[in-house]
Amino acid sequence: MSKFDYEKPVFYMCLNCHKKIIGIRDVNGMTKVKCPHCGTVTVSHVMSRRHVTYDVYAPEGQTIM
Repeated sequence: MSKFDYEKPVFYMCLNCHKKIIGIRDVNGMTKVKCPHCGTVTVSHVMSRRHVTYDVYAPEGQTIM
């Protein structure tokens, strides 16, 4: 069963370059966003209303700043 009834735009701050980016959260609570400025990929998943996990992947050839 899905956690949300519809897809929703969510606003993020890129954890690498600190620019504003927008992603689409699907009905399962998963958001995958690639920053257009630095290329960092951020994947977030809503586990519960108080628990959100973030996975941050640096672009090739770069480490997280």
